[in-house]
Amino acid sequence: MAPADPGRSSSAPLVSVVMANYQAGDRIVAAMHAVLRQSMPNLELIVSDDASADDSLAHVRRLMREDGRVRLVTADDNGGPARARNRALDIARGRWIAIVDSDDLIHPERFERLLAAAEVWDADIIADDLLLFFEDGSAPRLLLGEDADAPFKVTAEQWIRSGTDATAALGYLKPLIRADSIGPLRYDEDLRIGEDHDLVLRLLLSGARMHVIPEPYYLYRRHSGSTSHRLSAADMQAMIDRQVALVQGPLDPRVLGAFSRRLRGLRQGLAYERLVESIKSRRVLDVITALAANPAHVGRLWRSFREGRQHRQALPPREVSPLFVLGAAGTTGASEVVPPYVPVALADWNAPRPRRIWRDLVARRGLGAIRCIPLDQAGRYAAGFIPEAEILPHHAAEDA
Repeated sequence: MAPADPGRSSSAPLVSVVMANYQAGDRIVAAMHAVLRQSMPNLELIVSDDASADDSLAHVRRLMREDGRVRLVTADDNGGPARARNRALDIARGRWIAIVDSDDLIHPERFERLLAAAEVWDADIIADDLLLFFEDGSAPRLLLGEDADAPFKVTAEQWIRSGTDATAALGYLKPLIRADSIGPLRYDEDLRIGEDHDLVLRLLLSGARMHVIPEPYYLYRRHSGSTSHRLSAADMQAMIDRQVALVQGPLDPRVLGAFSRRLRGLRQGLAYERLVESIKSRRVLDVITALAANPAHVGRLWRSFREGRQHRQALPPREVSPLFVLGAAGTTGASEVVPPYVPVALADWNAPRPRRIWRDLVARRGLGAIRCIPLDQAGRYAAGFIPEAEILPHHAAEDA
């Protein structure tokens, strides 16, 4: 591990939260509140705006006046998320760096718990699961899948292979990273997709230690304006170029094997994106040539068509979101029994985590916010996993 930066004051915040923003609108308000209301208050929130033309900057400046922990850095032109995050990294003062997107949410105890786990494992990088929730009413999902109940260590080989061998795509995770491990390292600004994956990979290749706990403290919003799931041929080519550059030099044979598999997948993805662009541009000869070179693209096109058609179909009407009266077993009046609360100091980070219950609670979200009445500490902890929950006072349970 690199020695501590002598320029980092002992009074500096423990965590610097980097929030790149491009026209998040009023979603950024909820994202910023989720950070500023953390149980661990020793933090700074650096919003790096990427030349937004909407009202998101007005929201940021208002919250800056209300909370001195908020800092803002702006740009004259749009340069993409990597460049925006680099601007924030250049001024970050914290001992840990956290990435939170401007339209996402986090559990109120996220930083406190991740840092406690990192101390137990002496980790340089610590991450949690993502609970993906959808504004259109689609069912929420856990990124790590149904069975990832136990914490695990991540090697460079595992990081490269993830998403290519039927495992979860770990590059979507939003880890906390020790600032001394990052040092002068920065995001590759040529990447508009996959920049998080690339930065963490370079850290792992340099010897950083990474652990993942499967509790979904990060609530990842999917909506019509989301960019992380949209690719172009140029995006794919930039990712390939970056991977090829990393393969140069001596590497463990297993890492080289993982790189080879990932590059094959990226090149297939590039060929498919070029095919899609040819279809959209009505370049018939290019389409025929591409399908002749790789007939498997026919199946992928058909799946994409079916998924798009299903997405365009109206979802079943949703009822108004329910009222949850949350409490541990034995708590009088609880309509939703949740696992008992375990204080951070008593948490066993090697124990399996009760993850699916949080996904199942969110799955009952309908129209409007889920109203929550936490009856005890277990109920308050549970409410933190519900996106944009409306927290009602305890006495409201008597009127429910």
